[in-house]
Amino acid sequence: MSAESSPSSVLSSLWQQIRAVLDLVLDLSFKRFVTPRLVRMLYVLSLLAAVFYAGSWMFSGFKSGTLSGLFTMVTAPVAFLLYLIFARVTVELTLAIFRIADKIAPLSEEEAQKAVQNPAPNPPS
Repeated sequence: MSAESSPSSVLSSLWQQIRAVLDLVLDLSFKRFVTPRLVRMLYVLSLLAAVFYAGSWMFSGFKSGTLSGLFTMVTAPVAFLLYLIFARVTVELTLAIFRIADKIAPLSEEEAQKAVQNPAPNPPS
């Protein structure tokens, strides 16, 4: 067993990640975004919930009868696939918005510095 995979190092790494997330969540200045760091975890949790829901829906159809059970055996995977696509697009759209914000922030800071250094003349009245 190597030192990297020892339980104490795994717990230490996990604790560091938890502290980093708590630091982001408790950042009242809102200078750093927490969503891009949490989005992977939220996506995985949403997929696990969808697998559980699709599986339970698939097998609950047999309580109503064989025909209903066969119908849910076909439609549950289709519904899961549609949810998978919707969740992925939503996550990618969210990340795209945050990446746009990250790219725009330095530009607005540069514009603000230029405006301070070279104030625009007042328009004639």
